Amino acid sequence: MLPRLRNSNETRPTPLGNAPLRVARFAQAGRWLSDRMAKRNSYVGRLKAAVYADMVGYSRLFRLDDAGTVARLRNMHRMLRPAFRLYHGRLVQTGGDSMLITFDSLTEAVRCAVAMQYALELQNDGWPDDRRMELRVGVDLGDVIVDGTDFHGDGVIMAVRLQEVCPPGGVCISAAVHDRGGDRLGLPFERLGAVMLKNIAQPVEAFVLRPASGGRADALRLIV
Repeated sequence: MLPRLRNSNETRPTPLGNAPLRVARFAQAGRWLSDRMAKRNSYVGRLKAAVYADMVGYSRLFRLDDAGTVARLRNMHRMLRPAFRLYHGRLVQTGGDSMLITFDSLTEAVRCAVAMQYALELQNDGWPDDRRMELRVGVDLGDVIVDGTDFHGDGVIMAVRLQEVCPPGGVCISAAVHDRGGDRLGLPFERLGAVMLKNIAQPVEAFVLRPASGGRADALRLIV
């Protein structure tokens, strides 16, 4: 109970006490809460098409010619970046001889994957078979979870596993990608059926575009 006022000139004590200190503490708490919410939102999964590409036999090429292989790899990245921009993809991770690109559009992801293989085929012109730089490419649709500079989620994991069963120079897609638009691109994807993928409990339906079946004409049509 507040004390009785002795005269009209007296005032009741303020409930806040030291107001500037209280305001500063509220501001600090607000900043802490904002930081926590921003960190939490970075973990929210978003539906994306993920394209994962990994180079075939990079260690062998590096042993044959370390400096030359690094220079060719750098040139390959430089050559592929315009394709990422053309198909509205975002290069989110590079692991030396691997790349992860995300897309809002599933069909653009497949188009970019084929364009990547075509561009690399052009780069291989004139090189002997044992010096060719080839990619395996996997494409899937699923949640992609952003954690700072790291990317996780079912879409990323499946794209990685699909590229592991892909033939060099080919593109391997999940049934989800094929059924939601990948089959409308006019490319001869071949049904692989149910395949067992590393660390995936159940068989996964997959389709593959082999390097010989797509042909340069089809790939070029997608690029231009």
